Amino acid sequence: MCTYNGEAYLAEQIDSLLAQTYPIDEIIVQDDGSNDGTLPLLRTYAAAHPVIKVYNNEGEHGVNNNFFSAMRRAQCDYIAICDQDDIWEHDKVEKQIAAIGDKLLCTCRSKPFSTDGSPVNYDSRTPNYELPRMLYSSIPGHTMIINRRLLDMIPEQAQVGKLYYDVFLALAAAANDSIVLVNEVLVHQRRYSGAATFYKADSHSRPSMGNGLYTLFWSLRHYGEIRPYLHDYFQRRYRLLRALQAQGETYEDVTTMAALEGRSGLVNRLQLCLYHIKYRHELFYTQGHGVVNYLRSVLYCIMQVYFYRHLLPKSPSSPQS
Repeated sequence: MCTYNGEAYLAEQIDSLLAQTYPIDEIIVQDDGSNDGTLPLLRTYAAAHPVIKVYNNEGEHGVNNNFFSAMRRAQCDYIAICDQDDIWEHDKVEKQIAAIGDKLLCTCRSKPFSTDGSPVNYDSRTPNYELPRMLYSSIPGHTMIINRRLLDMIPEQAQVGKLYYDVFLALAAAANDSIVLVNEVLVHQRRYSGAATFYKADSHSRPSMGNGLYTLFWSLRHYGEIRPYLHDYFQRRYRLLRALQAQGETYEDVTTMAALEGRSGLVNRLQLCLYHIKYRHELFYTQGHGVVNYLRSVLYCIMQVYFYRHLLPKSPSSPQS
């Protein structure tokens, strides 16, 4: 667990960790320069529970460096990642350890909740963690239990540019076809206005014909604004994928897709559309061979602009998520 000014909700999360039905060897908490009551609270818990080990960074590390350095302190074979303000089901670790087997990463479902009136949006569809989808999405870090071997596969961050730690882990595990899902809600994700990953619920993200048309026209209107930011975004993912040096047709295809996303030009767009058609079942929730599947694949090169609108320094009129 990494903390920063988390005093308000920290106790509830720690209590849910201490209540796990699976025996926990160590709870590593690394603070990133909190100036509220976080550290005194942590030290109180550590005094009462020797399994808790508290570390205090010298200067702020930021989210990525904080989590990676905290994970590398772990002495065990399996590492569970948690946020400071969520609440875990008591059997979360037990169920994920039972499921992970020889895989590198086990994830579960998390469901948002709010105690301050902040909007929440829960997608009840079964997630897909195939590598083509992970190019455009990720896995929330707070749902992960990883085999320690996965950390050794992550290249130095300086080689691949700035990406969030959970993107590193998800792409590396997916590139090795090594992700398993426990299809149950095991994490209750607290949403509130001061959260580090606060988002606004977006009614246009829910699947419907009307929202699909809205997304398409919004993307057409703002395509020129956002594409330069998308080039940089996917070039970072390309560098990470290439550095992983995995094997297989899907890995090579997805690495090529990342490269094409980082380039301009009509030919590159057309090539990318062909890959979207090839991997339409892995990319989207729709199945079968209907017209909708193919149409969505062709239009995705444009429509994805809407889902990356947060990359703009100042987003246009549509709400961010």
